[in-house]
Amino acid sequence: MDALNYLYLALEDKIASQSFYNRLSVRITNPVAREFFTRLRDEEMDHIIALQREITAIEAKPFPINVISSKLKV
Repeated sequence: MDALNYLYLALEDKIASQSFYNRLSVRITNPVAREFFTRLRDEEMDHIIALQREITAIEAKPFPINVISSKLKV
């Protein structure tokens, strides 16, 4: 597995966590607990944005060009 695949796996995990925290923050009636899960949800969103930027940067890089020299030393 390369770095890009690991980043995509981490992104999926962060999105699932954010969704989980969002569901909890909507369902919980305790204001302190709601605030806690809202902060966790917002933190996960920051991580998601960072991962998306990193993935975009890696995908935007052109592949290195391998130069094959026509001169062979014999």
